[in-house]
Amino acid sequence: MKYLSKINKANYIALFIGIIFFIAYLTLSLVKHAHFLTGYDLSVDNQIIWEYSRFLAPISSVHAYAFTSVLWDHIELIYILIAPFYWILPDARMLLILQVIVFTLSAIPIFLLCKKYKINIFISYAILISYLTFYGVQNALYSDAHSLVFATSFLAFFIYFLDINKKWPTILFFVLAITSKEDIALLTFLIAFVYFFLGRKKIAIALITMSFIYLFAIFFVYFPHFTPGYRFANNSGLLSNINFFNFFNTEQKREVILYSLSSFGFLPLLNPLSLIPFVGDLGHYFILGNDTVTSAQSIFLHYRISDALLLVWPTILVIGKYRKLNHKYLALYILFFAFLCTYLLHSPLTYLTKNWFWTEPSGVKNINQILEYLPKDAYVATQTNIAPHISNRKLIVTVWGDSRNFAENSPCGQSKCQWFKWAGNPKYLVVDISPEWNIINLLANRPDFIAGLNNMEKFGVIKKYKQVGTSTIYAIEKKPSA
Repeated sequence: MKYLSKINKANYIALFIGIIFFIAYLTLSLVKHAHFLTGYDLSVDNQIIWEYSRFLAPISSVHAYAFTSVLWDHIELIYILIAPFYWILPDARMLLILQVIVFTLSAIPIFLLCKKYKINIFISYAILISYLTFYGVQNALYSDAHSLVFATSFLAFFIYFLDINKKWPTILFFVLAITSKEDIALLTFLIAFVYFFLGRKKIAIALITMSFIYLFAIFFVYFPHFTPGYRFANNSGLLSNINFFNFFNTEQKREVILYSLSSFGFLPLLNPLSLIPFVGDLGHYFILGNDTVTSAQSIFLHYRISDALLLVWPTILVIGKYRKLNHKYLALYILFFAFLCTYLLHSPLTYLTKNWFWTEPSGVKNINQILEYLPKDAYVATQTNIAPHISNRKLIVTVWGDSRNFAENSPCGQSKCQWFKWAGNPKYLVVDISPEWNIINLLANRPDFIAGLNNMEKFGVIKKYKQVGTSTIYAIEKKPSA
């Protein structure tokens, strides 16, 4: 009984850690969204899940490639499973809440792996905290919503059940992981490869084979023959321009490697075999996507969340193997590096201590009020930070900053004027010009954005329908190109 009480106490402390991070990340996500600081990715995902929830085809109008299937862009079937939750709350907030819940639950297999390898309880807590504070986790849960977050959580359960040799749970989370995002099968392939050498030969061979077949079907059959092509490959094709020097040829790539390894005190380096999936994950962004996915090659955005898992797992294996490391004082070492990286990178959890994070932007009340005047199910064009709040509709397009040449009758008095472009034939334009918004929110510099509105109104493209402070609904009278 005394032993059981210790186990229960340990579990309660781990549960408490998980709850603290759940509250922190949920607060980050929902406050950011309430302040109209979420954007493009959330608007796309929200629209697609809303369509799935109404048994509609996943055609995105708000996408950069408007009115095309999102399945031409990514294979993210996880959103089909999420869709029924939109019957409860058909809103982007539901997606943000589910994302935080699902990822926080991935702390369970991490903690169970620590127990399985008999890691000191204080080190186990430190590993849990290090995993949940990893800079890639913070950036991902602060940066809208992404299928990679769900995939990473499923991979955590996949690794745990594979490690304890539970066949059917392993297969379940294998399927959930690879269907969450099209490239995750590369990670299941590499993880299974590692477990082949760790003694799970039979199931590892099956998983390697299924991963390979899935990757081949997606990247060499589906994308080349049923879509315009995979948009995130190198310019001359997926396997073109393979140069291993590209793994570390830029400063931002080297920063990713340094901060990732240092987040776990460089302990994963003591188990090179289990680092193979981590190297493979970076490699498919740094080498296979060297030409086109430069945004995925930095320490920012959501792309590094999978590396939290792919480094905490080797860390556990290292401590489990080298018993001399398994001392409670190692917990201080792990926590030092976890907190140091958060401090040096000013990662999102630090925002909770900043006044600016809690201060509501001046345009929020205006936007919320003006949206009450927007006709229900209206066909609308809008800026990226408003779109996630109204993309639970079939027809909504993104406004992009542009310019237009005039031989005569120039609305700005010059031959070239600031302008906008959008897809389709929306009936209304919804904008807000509060001083807090920047090029990320407006897809144009704010002065250019305001000038574009003035020019298009003078030229008769748009006409004011309703205005509340800095927020305006315009009726669109004709196409921007007319």
